Amino acid sequence: MLAGVAISRAHGPPSVEAASVRDAEGCPHSGAVPTPDQRAETRTAILCLLNRERARHGLTALQSSRLLQLASQRHSDDMAERNYFEHDTPEGLDSAARMVSVGYPRVGMWFGENLYWGEETKATPVKAVEGWMHSPGHRANILRPEFAEVGVGVAYDAPIPVSRLRAAVYTTDFGGVSR
Repeated sequence: MLAGVAISRAHGPPSVEAASVRDAEGCPHSGAVPTPDQRAETRTAILCLLNRERARHGLTALQSSRLLQLASQRHSDDMAERNYFEHDTPEGLDSAARMVSVGYPRVGMWFGENLYWGEETKATPVKAVEGWMHSPGHRANILRPEFAEVGVGVAYDAPIPVSRLRAAVYTTDFGGVSR
């Protein structure tokens, strides 16, 4: 069983696919099932795919943020380790609070977050971004003009164990100055 699930904060059923996914043009490693030794390549592929979508809509490219990456990586790891898939931690800490807790400024800022998890070919960056772009809330985050920065976190386990297939759980935390 292959699964791909996404949820968004900013106010499908599983399907069987071919054994591999083609890289998106100009975004190396975007069709690869992520592995721990390729975390940097996976993050770069997600950023590339997000910026392709923004460019198609005349928006400026997102820049990678070290602070947002720290917040997003911690959240992906936490979901995988503690077996949940939500924007809020079991203790009730929301995405904005998690971003601020790593030093990202709160005053005058926009915050957004997209989550995704998938198994096997549905765990690829291409499938994650495709899923987000077909969901109104995720799409709105990716295309929100106020967002200028993003952090990408990826953990290599399903947040809700359903099988022993290779899996990845993504968190993308977005930030930008309020206008």
